[in-house]
Amino acid sequence: MANDIFRTESLDPDKIGNPVDAPQSAIPQDVVQAGMSVHYAYGNSDTPVSERPEQPKPLPPEFGYDDEHPLLDLPFSISINGQRYTGESISLMQIRATADQGSPLGIGSRHIAVLHFTFETFSITLHPEVTVLSEASDGASVFQFANPTGEHLPQLRYILNSFIAGDFVTIDGMVSYTGPTEPKQPKGETAKQSIFDRVRSISVAALSCVLIVAAAFILFKRYTTAHEMHPVFVERAGQMMRATAPGQISYLNPSAAKGDVLFSINANTGDVLNFTMPCECEAVVSKGIIEGATVLQTDLILTIFVNTSEVRAQTLMSIEGLNRAMNGDMVTMDLNDGRSIPVRVIASEATTAASLRGDLYVPVDLVPEDGALTTEDIGKTARLRLSKNLPGL
Repeated sequence: MANDIFRTESLDPDKIGNPVDAPQSAIPQDVVQAGMSVHYAYGNSDTPVSERPEQPKPLPPEFGYDDEHPLLDLPFSISINGQRYTGESISLMQIRATADQGSPLGIGSRHIAVLHFTFETFSITLHPEVTVLSEASDGASVFQFANPTGEHLPQLRYILNSFIAGDFVTIDGMVSYTGPTEPKQPKGETAKQSIFDRVRSISVAALSCVLIVAAAFILFKRYTTAHEMHPVFVERAGQMMRATAPGQISYLNPSAAKGDVLFSINANTGDVLNFTMPCECEAVVSKGIIEGATVLQTDLILTIFVNTSEVRAQTLMSIEGLNRAMNGDMVTMDLNDGRSIPVRVIASEATTAASLRGDLYVPVDLVPEDGALTTEDIGKTARLRLSKNLPGL
């Protein structure tokens, strides 16, 4: 047989060659029979040594299999028979560590190891069985898991895979680690911040404070301050003459002398009401008042001006605003020229009559401080502002 490793022939002295130096233990003894000689297929002793096939070398202790998990520099420690080791690297097949103290365990010995992983907020301890592969004089040791598929495999594989992925580490939903898988940096490095980062942080804090103060001020103003809808008119102060009864104006003479009839009203009751000029002064007829016009009680017919230097302010004020003014709220008249003048709200007969009719807005007089308004302010407009009188403000 040409492909046989060895062949047998009869003991013919002329055909027997010199046997090749090789360990005979590689040939099963039961194959060799008496009266037969063994000749190797690759020739006799005349074959050069360089052409002979090399014998396989023994496997080194750090030999790794093709499907082995890579060695990872994961922080851990290991304890065997009271001997403590500082872990250097670990995989699913081997452990490399350095002995802290103690005597060698003996190459080839098997032990139950205590494998301890310490994270930031929790720790995990496994108890695999390991075999000592090598022990150096400086304490460097190599261990191999005696049973790589033992009970420790699921937890160890999950930790190593999660360390490689940099993902969260969770063991059966009982404990978890959401921090970084790399060791913490020294405090000196983490505390260092660039000037730009500090300026940005200060700017964000300052802007936040400004926004908070602005929002608080707006809420405070809305709670304490209100404005009336109707404008305030600054006019000359005079004596107002109103209708004392509803009816029709039958006579109107604003140029009447003192003691003459100024205007007359045919009342609905059938009476004729005559009003005389009280003084030698100027009379100004209200807008819309002419002979034949129908008026109601308290309607303003005309105004008599005795002193042209006096100034007054009038407006229509809401019932709610009038109540606030009567209950002590501060009333301020903001002129269109930028001045703010405190005023007092005076309710007249017209105000009472309008309130009794159920009007939402009633006429009122505004009395400022002496000298606050002059004849130069006649014809100007203003806005009425009400503010709550808070204690301490």
